[in-house]
Amino acid sequence: MSKVISILEADMPPDKAAKLETNFAEGTLDPGVIQIFLIKNNNKCKIITLWENRGAINAMKSKGTPKAVLMFRYAGVEPTLLVYDVVNQK
Repeated sequence: MSKVISILEADMPPDKAAKLETNFAEGTLDPGVIQIFLIKNNNKCKIITLWENRGAINAMKSKGTPKAVLMFRYAGVEPTLLVYDVVNQK
């Protein structure tokens, strides 16, 4: 099985971005997560997660709303989700 990358993103004013940063710092990793990043550029914030495989994402989703989605919601915004299969990596 190949690794998968999920990207949650939203436009956020600075006060909401600060809340997201706090939520991210206090959060824990889901099983199957290899690495997770919170990045931002101006008002665009993204949580990028590298997963062991698509099965890990599906298992996490079956338990309810994903933690990373809740981090955005607790900051007051609804993120957009993109999921990509990793085709190659170095």
